[in-house]
Amino acid sequence: MKIFVFRLMYVVFLLTGLLAFTQMISSTPTAYACTPPPGGLPDYTLEDRVGFAPIVLEGHVAEVNSNLYPVTAMIEVKQYFKGGGGPSILTVTNFGYSSMCLSMVHVGDNIILFASGDPSSGQLTAFYASQFDAVTQSTPENIQRVIDEVGQPPILPDIAPSSTPESEEFESGGEVDNNPISSFGPLELCLGLLFAPLFLASAWVVSRPSKK
Repeated sequence: MKIFVFRLMYVVFLLTGLLAFTQMISSTPTAYACTPPPGGLPDYTLEDRVGFAPIVLEGHVAEVNSNLYPVTAMIEVKQYFKGGGGPSILTVTNFGYSSMCLSMVHVGDNIILFASGDPSSGQLTAFYASQFDAVTQSTPENIQRVIDEVGQPPILPDIAPSSTPESEEFESGGEVDNNPISSFGPLELCLGLLFAPLFLASAWVVSRPSKK
């Protein structure tokens, strides 16, 4: 029986090592290259991009969560130019590195954002007319050009709400879940399943009466 336990331990450790290696490989970021479309990028003006995007707003980048992909940012809205009004705090996804043909934002940036979605939900998706063009610099000249293109005055955001599940989700880098079991990742659960037979076999050997 002891030989069986040792063999079981060997198999468990072997499978654990393979599982850990697979988990490490799968979590390694993959490098991509952004390929321009045939004929090059279209030369869209700021006015064109305002016309294409369902929502246009001015905001300040308060937080960036690069642990998620696409990158997610928390935006403090200064004013809505297009798409109606909404909250003063938004979680916006679909940012990323230029190698993915996306726009990247950084904490402290003041931007004009082109987006899609429902502002009342507190979550939007960065909108791209082409590549790298979901945001532009928030300058007095650009702001005036946007207002002129929209043809109506901007709308101030609603008063910032208190902490919401959406903001907790952003801070945690994922969905908020109070289930303690779901807090374990796939590696931890697999390790538990692998070691369970070993513990049971060891307990059985220890409790088994010895023959005299």
